[in-house]
Amino acid sequence: MLIAAGFLLTLCTALLLIFPPLFVQQTELRLYDLMLAGRTVSQKSGSVVIVGVDEKSLTAYGQWPWPRYRMARLVERLKKLGAGVVVLDFLMPEPDRTSPDVIAAERQRDLGSGAAASGFAPIDVNTQRLAEALAELPTAIGYFFELSPGVGGRPGSVPHLPPGMVVTATPGVTAQWPVPARLIRGVPALTANAGAEGFTNAQHDMDGVLRRVPLLLRYEGTYCPSLALTAVLLTSGERNLRITRDAFETLLIRGDRPIPLDSQGNALIDFRNRNSFPYFSAQTILEGAPAAGDLRGKIVLIGTWAKGLGDIHQVPSGQSLNGVEVHANVIDNILSGSFISRPMWARGAELFALLLAGGLSTWLLSRPGFVLSFVTVVAMSGGCYWGGRELLLSEGLYISPLLPMTVPLLVLTALSLLKYGIEARKVRQRNRDLIDAQDTIIISMSTLTEARDRESGQHILRTQRYVEILARQLATLPGYAALDEANIELLAKSAPLHDIGKVGIPDHILCKPGALTAEEYDIMKTHTLIGSHALSKTIGGTEHPEKLEFLHYALQMAESHHEKWDGSGYPRGLSGSDIPLAGRLMALADVYDALVSRRVYKRDFSHEEAQEWILARSGKHFDPEVVEAFMAQREEFIRTARELADDE
Repeated sequence: MLIAAGFLLTLCTALLLIFPPLFVQQTELRLYDLMLAGRTVSQKSGSVVIVGVDEKSLTAYGQWPWPRYRMARLVERLKKLGAGVVVLDFLMPEPDRTSPDVIAAERQRDLGSGAAASGFAPIDVNTQRLAEALAELPTAIGYFFELSPGVGGRPGSVPHLPPGMVVTATPGVTAQWPVPARLIRGVPALTANAGAEGFTNAQHDMDGVLRRVPLLLRYEGTYCPSLALTAVLLTSGERNLRITRDAFETLLIRGDRPIPLDSQGNALIDFRNRNSFPYFSAQTILEGAPAAGDLRGKIVLIGTWAKGLGDIHQVPSGQSLNGVEVHANVIDNILSGSFISRPMWARGAELFALLLAGGLSTWLLSRPGFVLSFVTVVAMSGGCYWGGRELLLSEGLYISPLLPMTVPLLVLTALSLLKYGIEARKVRQRNRDLIDAQDTIIISMSTLTEARDRESGQHILRTQRYVEILARQLATLPGYAALDEANIELLAKSAPLHDIGKVGIPDHILCKPGALTAEEYDIMKTHTLIGSHALSKTIGGTEHPEKLEFLHYALQMAESHHEKWDGSGYPRGLSGSDIPLAGRLMALADVYDALVSRRVYKRDFSHEEAQEWILARSGKHFDPEVVEAFMAQREEFIRTARELADDE
């Protein structure tokens, strides 16, 4: 049962891996973020610099967007400072409305006359100035692909690619890649003069966190590079790209350096420490403050940096990065050859690890030695996480340890509960067997009494019921907390043995129909000691007397059911609470049954007569509280006497 349950649970967990529901996917993403936190390092290539339009720049030069002549000045300053490639992370699809000619044309348009009304196109001198600046050095500007058909953007010609860029692809490799429907790109004057264009799309996961980006997308039959890849291609003459698939994963190969991609064409970003990229305020550049060597030969990314400008992305570190920082990370990944890979066989490896961990856990937990099995299973679960984390940190290989590390814990929990249930069932069965054994012993021993005593078996059943009724009533009182259900049952079971000592009384005395002489009565009184002695030897004759606990009540009852509250009883002359409770209960039960039952030497009393007789001896013969319990349950006594009456 344990092995079957463990294997079934393992197979169910395997189904979660093959067909992962939303909560599993989300948990895997969070676990990936947790493991990735230990991998972050500083920039490896040393080739990327960021220039941001920050709060200081806006304070000095006014609100955003800036006039394009100012952006032209920024590009010109970067050229003088020796920048190798300048990348503008901006979308500029409209004319610059701060250009004087554009302002004049808009005024004429709004007044409904003049050049604008007759279809005259104004000259955007600010855009022309920026276009001229872009043409003076290797530059790249951004555009945006609209991936949902019919939403935003406009159909257009293929964006300006890096000169000499060639992409070859193995047939069928890009079949699952998204196909752009439209694009938003800069005005023609800018796109024609820039060195190249690159798309700025980013692929956010279902939880809104940016972990991967596309590097190439196919538009109008042509492969177009991202802004980060465009910047890298502009830094060297190596512009031949090849998309292929080996036995394990999809690869984008540039030169001799492969870049791993997922089935959607996205590359997992190997994030760097946030402060690892040199940063300059746009104001600092415009004012000529940096030393020339700070930017010489670098890829300079220009983007918005001030809060409120909107280009913010949540990343695995729990931080928010500007879009220009995301591009910087991707560029450094490509230049340094540092990538995170999730090969096609990763899911198969996870499935194999899951089945192995589940099978071993099931085998261990189905064997004896729970502590060792528990420690081993927990260590196995921790080992799955440690192994997955080490592969990611040292090799950049992402194999999710979530379900392989979860299944041993699930098997541990389920099999532990199942083991507990099985053992509990065994304990219940042993208890039932023990109770049956107790009942058998009591019945066997009470049969001895029936065989020799003139009193019937009904007397035994009635006194047993009377004792139980009295005990349950006393249990409702504050001073009798020890009378729980188990003890009440033991008292009732013990009742049939109260007169077992009569087996040691000679027949001529035990069966005498008339009154006993004083000498005979003295012998008759010894039945209490004979019974207690026999039960004591029975209890003491076993190696585990605690297993015969039920006979302790029988011993007390056999010895003390003729003791009296005032100390005038026999055989010990005990009084008050020194008399065991079992004896006090049986004392009243035995006397009541003797009174209301017919004997050859006496008539039967009515209940009222017996009740009056008992009340008269409360505090003398009987425990007053037991008498009160009798009065509270007198209807039960009457019903029991009628139901279990002797045959006429």
